[in-house]
Amino acid sequence: MVPLDPVVHVTASLETADSNGSVKRHDGPVDVLVVGAGERGKVYGGFSLDNPSKCRVIGVAEPSDRRREQYLSIHKDIKHVFRDWRELLALPKLAEAVVVCLQDQMHAECVVALAGKGYHIMCEKPMAITPQDCAAITRAVLDAGVVFAVGHVLRYSPYNITLKSLLNSGIIGDLINVVHVEPVGWWHYAHSYVRVSSWTDTTSDLDILCHYFGSSHPPRRVHSFGSLTHFRRDQKPAEAGTATRCTDCSYEPNCSYSAPRLYLDSTRHDDRGWPASVICGGMNPDIEQIHEALRTGPYGKCVYESENDVCDHQVVNIEFEGGRTASFTMVAFAELICERQTRLHGTRGEL
Repeated sequence: MVPLDPVVHVTASLETADSNGSVKRHDGPVDVLVVGAGERGKVYGGFSLDNPSKCRVIGVAEPSDRRREQYLSIHKDIKHVFRDWRELLALPKLAEAVVVCLQDQMHAECVVALAGKGYHIMCEKPMAITPQDCAAITRAVLDAGVVFAVGHVLRYSPYNITLKSLLNSGIIGDLINVVHVEPVGWWHYAHSYVRVSSWTDTTSDLDILCHYFGSSHPPRRVHSFGSLTHFRRDQKPAEAGTATRCTDCSYEPNCSYSAPRLYLDSTRHDDRGWPASVICGGMNPDIEQIHEALRTGPYGKCVYESENDVCDHQVVNIEFEGGRTASFTMVAFAELICERQTRLHGTRGEL
């Protein structure tokens, strides 16, 4: 597989190279098409509204009528609207860049095709779900000569920018070992991994470990252990009986994973109404909409009756070039919600 820097930071000044290696600079806002108007598509669209000098969303492709109309109600200046991103293939190039926010298994087809049309691409993580698809994407973007980025946004948090700067300064000497933990959080895990398979991985954490060690110390060996221990039918409380939905379950008031208690508790909601906004497909839904979603949708299902097959705890050990090591632990059963904890050990100190 051809090496490819997994992150290219695209800002208001978009720099590309032509076939002769000459750098071409684009000043001003970058015109962007958003493919997939789900939660991630909303976030990138929101960035464009908050930073109009950096980028403008001028088009959206979304198969859901409801999501597409909601997106258009927020982005009123969008010129190009599609149900299927494949419609772009029959048209001249409409924008400079595309933000791909499709489901994980759809990334490769879309990126390969749109790279061939000459679009610069920011693809949501993960890049793809098979090595073959990663290789196909790599070949496509290199052959097309386009800017390609994967949305590993952890690299650009103020915390990690500062941390990487400290590591580069040599303040703790040579980085030898990292111990990294992501507590997904008990209710967040049930929301994102169990009741629906919105997420199936923690690629950002593996990426950030590689980022800490840098390109001079790439990963060489990996081994991992993990399992789905709790969210299974054989762990269902006996008091829940045969109920498959929280709204039909007599044990619901006593269950830690009660969907009504989770989604009706406004103290858990952010300014967009998340996570209730996800189950209703709209920002800041009302109580009636939430109740209906719990009665009829996947987020009202019993967590012990789901078809989830994602580990609820996992350990990954990585050996990097030069014998340097890192361990990563993901665990569902925590009060903290994605508040990562990291210890970095160097030859002259630790962080």
